[in-house]
Amino acid sequence: MSANVTVDFVVPVGYEPGDYAQLHSNGGDGDINWSSPVDETVYNLFPNGAGIYSWGHAPWGHFRWGHCHSMRTVGWGYLPWGNFPWGHGTAVVTALHEVTACGDYKFGFACYDQLGNLHSGDPEEAEVEIHVGPPAPTGLKKNSYNKTTDILVLDVV
Repeated sequence: MSANVTVDFVVPVGYEPGDYAQLHSNGGDGDINWSSPVDETVYNLFPNGAGIYSWGHAPWGHFRWGHCHSMRTVGWGYLPWGNFPWGHGTAVVTALHEVTACGDYKFGFACYDQLGNLHSGDPEEAEVEIHVGPPAPTGLKKNSYNKTTDILVLDVV
């Protein structure tokens, strides 16, 4: 038995074209293992050019009209409306990960530049408690399993 976990990451400002992320986990117990990702999948932080020259980034909403040049203040079109998250947080990275054992899982994306250098700052973590139904013993077939009462009903094969 297994469970699928979907982890979404809204890409914040500060990343460049070619930057990427990899999913890390704690394997169901303890702290996240940031030294090795859960798999070799590389997630592009700007899929299909999202986040680059988008509406609210550049040129519309980033220069002159968006920066409130005449007032030299944070105004409409500068922060937060035209710069982030509405204009910049346009890329969402989604990872699907299969879990085969019960546990208190923590997931997080480590972000790297195009040369493989880790970005500075602390990655955000998402936590989820996962319960995977037990497999049927050899020679038996699972009839039903109630998570709440933890009762497993088996049939003889």
